[in-house]
Amino acid sequence: MPIPRWFLFFAALAASGQEAAPFAPEPRDPWRPAWELTVRGDRLADPGDAAESFRRAGVQLRLRWAWDLDALHLEAGTRSAMGSDGNQFNAPRWDQQPSNGTQLDLLRGAVSWVSERAFATFSVGLQENGLLGSQAIWDRDLRVLGAEGRLGVRDASGWVQEAGLRAVAGRVRTVLGGRVDLAAGQAVLKLDTGPWSWTAHAGRWTLAWDPAGERLRRLPGHDPLARQRLVLDTAGAAGQWNRVFPLEARWFGARNRETGESSEEVQAVAGSRERVYWPQLTFTWQRLSSTGTLYPVNGDEWWFYRRARGPRLDLALPLPGHWVATLVHLRQTADGEDYRITRTMVVLQKRF
Repeated sequence: MPIPRWFLFFAALAASGQEAAPFAPEPRDPWRPAWELTVRGDRLADPGDAAESFRRAGVQLRLRWAWDLDALHLEAGTRSAMGSDGNQFNAPRWDQQPSNGTQLDLLRGAVSWVSERAFATFSVGLQENGLLGSQAIWDRDLRVLGAEGRLGVRDASGWVQEAGLRAVAGRVRTVLGGRVDLAAGQAVLKLDTGPWSWTAHAGRWTLAWDPAGERLRRLPGHDPLARQRLVLDTAGAAGQWNRVFPLEARWFGARNRETGESSEEVQAVAGSRERVYWPQLTFTWQRLSSTGTLYPVNGDEWWFYRRARGPRLDLALPLPGHWVATLVHLRQTADGEDYRITRTMVVLQKRF
């Protein structure tokens, strides 16, 4: 689907909120720059093929500029990265972002309408995907050149935080090309009952791409020369205990409408990333079927992107100045194989 030439013009009329978009923003300076720095070390051990094992280090800097005027929000940003392994390894190591270089990270505009009991926002441009989901289905570092919309209602007392619809459509930018197009929508319900908060969502994701190697492989039983199309029904739920030491449980599932195959991810979280020097421990179990996820666009922090399962542990320590240090360790077993991949990452990040 070619992108019309007038598309980027409308990017100057954008609108997109963060996760808290349903609420009126606090007054702030109309022009505010921001930056995010991430330093990461990565080690992967493959006992089946030593040539696939690697060690690498990298640094990433994101710059953003935003401008607000009443209901209009404009935002632009860049991403710069420098890594020890070079861009030639992006495809064989399943990366969704280039290891070296600078690129446009955001260019979007948004218009929003917010009342006491309802909200609506529409954004257009190069932007993040605002739908709820796990790494099993979507890599948060990917960007979509397209449009996104949200609308819904909320309770004036704050008990119903969001009851509404979200949708996104456009071209996904990946390091492999392949004219990857996404169209997805979901219903979202968020409740705040005091000590507990709850989230539930259900939707449908459709992905189309030109077949090639690696992540852009053709679907089983499909014409290898035709454009591939994968449709998933998804659902998710989470509950969080919001007291001195927060606790949270999350579940996400996806089902391939054509084959009936399913994938899922379960998480248990103890602690918070918002309180300085209070650690957060996250345990994740992920199961991926052969076509049960949108594997051309799912997360690249795991190693296998389909036909695998395994646990992951994240230990994060918030530091002063919006810094977070994280140690990640995961083990994945490919279906039908008798060995496990182990991967360890150390991440130091200064958040926006």
